[in-house]
Amino acid sequence: MTSEAIVLLHGLGASAAAWDRVVPLLPGNVLALDLAGSETIEHDALVVAREIRVAGFESVTVVGHSRGGLVATALAEQYPALVRRLVLVATTPTMSSRLTARGLSERILKTPLLGDAVWAMLPAKKLRTGLGSAFAPGGPVPEFAVKDLVNTGIRRFRTSTSSIDHYLEERSLSKRLAALGCSISVAYGLDDRRVDSTEMALSASDPRIDAYPLEHEGHGAPWSSAGAIAAVINEQVAPSEARRPVPAHSPRLRPVRWTPPRSTDRAREKESVVPMGPIRRVELPGRGPEDVRLDSQGRILTGLHDGRVLRVTLVNETTSTVETLADTGGRPLGIAVVDDTTILVCDSERGVLRVDLDSGGVEVVLDRLGDVPITFASNVVQAASGNIYFTVSTRRFGFDDFLADLLEHSGTGHLVKLTPDGTARIVVDGIQFANGLTVSDNEEFATVVSSGDFDITRYSLVDGAPSPRILIDNLPAFPDNVSIDGDLTWVSMATPRSALHDRVARMPGILRRISYSLPEELRQGERTTWVIAIDGDGSIVHDLQSPTPDYAMVTSVVRRGSQLILGSISESALAVVDLPTNPPEVAS
Repeated sequence: MTSEAIVLLHGLGASAAAWDRVVPLLPGNVLALDLAGSETIEHDALVVAREIRVAGFESVTVVGHSRGGLVATALAEQYPALVRRLVLVATTPTMSSRLTARGLSERILKTPLLGDAVWAMLPAKKLRTGLGSAFAPGGPVPEFAVKDLVNTGIRRFRTSTSSIDHYLEERSLSKRLAALGCSISVAYGLDDRRVDSTEMALSASDPRIDAYPLEHEGHGAPWSSAGAIAAVINEQVAPSEARRPVPAHSPRLRPVRWTPPRSTDRAREKESVVPMGPIRRVELPGRGPEDVRLDSQGRILTGLHDGRVLRVTLVNETTSTVETLADTGGRPLGIAVVDDTTILVCDSERGVLRVDLDSGGVEVVLDRLGDVPITFASNVVQAASGNIYFTVSTRRFGFDDFLADLLEHSGTGHLVKLTPDGTARIVVDGIQFANGLTVSDNEEFATVVSSGDFDITRYSLVDGAPSPRILIDNLPAFPDNVSIDGDLTWVSMATPRSALHDRVARMPGILRRISYSLPEELRQGERTTWVIAIDGDGSIVHDLQSPTPDYAMVTSVVRRGSQLILGSISESALAVVDLPTNPPEVAS
């Protein structure tokens, strides 16, 4: 018999496919099971115990998502010698925490005859819409989830749901966990729309339980935060305090009315003329790799929403290693590689930082301009002279409210120069959401992305030089970070131009204030994977776009040999795309 294994149990209406992104990240023996959805949680646990023993495992780490977490708990209750460690992901702790149980949809489906009739008439589109709350807010519903729900059927769905209620009515999850003798870890999304995050935090507050609250995550963490869940299972990340969600602060906008240029036909197309190749995800132990850069060995440097700075090594087409090098204590965005041991980081909360990659040490280079704190440092470049140039996207808002600045259009972004003696001055002011940045080798000009104006502008850095020159304007999407590739500049295209955004820009400010109160998925616009490359004259040389739901909101791009490496503020992975081998064709 084999000594140990990891057993994965899926949630309600799902299958083992829910773990497809996690499984490749786990070592050793992994058993992802399809649960029958019995009339009782305890019976499902009995079936799982039999399968574990048939497979020849003596001791297991059992990982359960949602309803599967209850089955995992029952397994530990009934067979304590079999379960070495228990990992629960988005698991319902009490009857009252089941948000979906309060909804009309589930009550209807649980009603005999009526539920059968409604289920039979539900098209796949409606099922997909209903599954939206099962994943990260604003994220896509994967195709397998719709198929799994269809295959579950109304009777098994009803039986599986009732078994959850009976199990929790008998005794809450917290009381059950308190009686167990094994190691316990609880991971949960702070933006879960199916199970109350506050009650999950309470269930993880026992000092014997390791808690892993996941920011910007919903109910479907094994899919949308696979790297983070794998890190918990592999014990590669330290637990934290069991936190409750904090109500989001809604900033007050002071909109400026303006007239955007009429968007081109390209903004309404879903894919490029030259197809973007297949997208390979490189899962990370957290969310939001906003910028990506390469060191001299081709290793990828990026930062996550929780402050970690990572180095990712692509070993081959299926394998990568991820190292945590430092923690900025804020939110790292733009990165500039000084050498293989030093990088500069624009941290949206702490300003411009210097990070020693060997020691993990973090030094604040600049966090104020005069008496004014730097609120949103965005992108940074260090010139050969030692001068540092960086963009500040906005004086008005913090990173989490970047959409507010794009809607307000007040133009408070700027380009800053910092000399080696510590003198800082604003070189260009009044930029509409200053973003991506490059500086010429001779320091004659800087090229700055204005996300709010859909353009890229070249500014002279020499006193008395000519006026700024727009390199390319009226782009079909919101441009973000850029990277130099010889004579080309790669540009990440975060989100396609929105007709709604363009219309409300011309209207009274009250309408933009209202639009900012819409759900995040509506404010963020359409999902797409999109990058372009322009030459020194601003002509588009490459245009690569894919409508795939596998990756979206690309905020950075860098070429690595024959591949492009993409980053995103909304994804929990990097993306790797092969460059097309055929000559580029650019849509007008």
